Amino acid sequence: MHALAVLLKKDKQVLSNLRRQAREQSVFKVVFILFFAGGMLAGLWYMFLEGFRFLSALGGIGVMLIHYLFALFFFGLGLMLILSNIITTYTTVFHSDEIPFLLCRPIMPGEILLHKWLETTLISSWAFFFIIIPFIGAFAWHERLSTLFVLWTFLFSIPFVLLYAGVGTLITLLLLRWSPRWRPQVWIGAALLVLIGWGGWMLFGAGKLRTDDAAFILERFVPGLKLAAFPLWPSAWVAEGIMALSRNQWLRGGLLFGVLLANVLMIGLLVEGLGSALLVRTWQRTRAGVLRVPSAARPGVMALEARLAFLAPDARALVSKDLRSLLRDPAQWIQGLLFFGLLGLYFFNLRNLHYHMLSAVWRNLIVFLNMFSLSAVMCSFCSRFIYPQLSLEGQAFWLIGLAPTTMGRVLKIKFLASLVGMLAISVVLMAVSTALLNVGLRVWVTAISLAVAMSLGLCGLATGLGAVFLDLKQRNPMAIISGFGGTLNLVLSLAYMTAAILPFGMLYHYYTLGRIGDRVLREGTVIAAAWLIVITLAAVLLPLLAGRRSLMRRDY
Repeated sequence: MHALAVLLKKDKQVLSNLRRQAREQSVFKVVFILFFAGGMLAGLWYMFLEGFRFLSALGGIGVMLIHYLFALFFFGLGLMLILSNIITTYTTVFHSDEIPFLLCRPIMPGEILLHKWLETTLISSWAFFFIIIPFIGAFAWHERLSTLFVLWTFLFSIPFVLLYAGVGTLITLLLLRWSPRWRPQVWIGAALLVLIGWGGWMLFGAGKLRTDDAAFILERFVPGLKLAAFPLWPSAWVAEGIMALSRNQWLRGGLLFGVLLANVLMIGLLVEGLGSALLVRTWQRTRAGVLRVPSAARPGVMALEARLAFLAPDARALVSKDLRSLLRDPAQWIQGLLFFGLLGLYFFNLRNLHYHMLSAVWRNLIVFLNMFSLSAVMCSFCSRFIYPQLSLEGQAFWLIGLAPTTMGRVLKIKFLASLVGMLAISVVLMAVSTALLNVGLRVWVTAISLAVAMSLGLCGLATGLGAVFLDLKQRNPMAIISGFGGTLNLVLSLAYMTAAILPFGMLYHYYTLGRIGDRVLREGTVIAAAWLIVITLAAVLLPLLAGRRSLMRRDY
């Protein structure tokens, strides 16, 4: 394990260099990040605290739910960690310039994969702790627990994160090694087999499981609770272990912690063993698939390009280039699928969660909370993918400058192309959300209008500011996003999102509570609609005009 120690020492030096670079960042960026992170933590803590108070107000059912929610909370986070580590492992292992260098050194492939497992765990775990800190803090405050409870939770969280990160690493390795290339029928068949197996297990396995009477009753109120509390799931070990230590049951808590630790060590052995056997072949297979991209193997792209024949030649060429660039980098479109896939999965299961059976107040509140969550994902997506579009053209940007088109038209095409994609996603998701919640035509029209306005404003901000703060020397999209322009774009996007949604949300909430009547609602809706039009036009026109002026003044 000497090689692993050397690699970890290298990571320590990298973190030290990053810390020195962070000191050179602008004060505005540092203050905004700290302010935003503190506000998010405080907001999540207050939201979780209000949720615990609401459950306590329900009486006996609420008290039982609070303790079982720990298993459900860790179960959901575990699934998200697996998905996150699948994407992160694909990027840090199979699309990293470091791997060819390491494979030429006297280091076993298993040790390389073991090191990458720890690295991806560190990369993906910050979000886990960002969510769990306010959740645990709110629970400890509500239950009047000591600070040792937070310590026990942190103690159990470390092996929990390592365990699920290791599962994601192994899934990525096995999929890339054995999955067939470009065979949709095989993938569809595999997905059907997984669904049939899951359905059979739920019908004949999990459906027959009886944990205790409380869990059996609570399953009717919270779908998935029985599965999360299944005794063989790590989420149940973590929840029960934390509760045992908080009740001074040291032997049971230590036993469950030992079970978690033993599984982490087993995952480590599997990562090292399978890495030694499969990493080199899998890496070669992946890189061969990346380098060999014949046009004949892209019938879907060619068919899509054929459907763009109605566009002008310059617009068709730019859109086709962006589509090919996106599809050649699976790390990008996989992140896009993850961004909206989980959100879509939640929206399409609103009926299964029985949200449509709630009162009008709660259904209306859920609609606007869904709008906030969709808009937040759109902000992140536009900042990650749309803002750095022009900068990623790099040193070849002069080719666009010599093309038979203008920079203003290039900016317009970039904006419209991103807008079409955002509209297709946001309108469909909000239409599904409002339809499944049965909120009525008026709220449906408002939600769809907000989705259209969000797409316009966020795409306008990202495209325009991306042109204003153009950086052709940087090839790393994360470095482009983390600059002053990327930070400003994120600030303005979040401010626009809040200013656009909040007036409508407050109006309909007070209306469903009975505090305002129909006349006040109509007048308020007109004022809020006028306000939405003004800020949307400002978010679209001002950045695009500034970006066009910036591009026209540059020399290429």
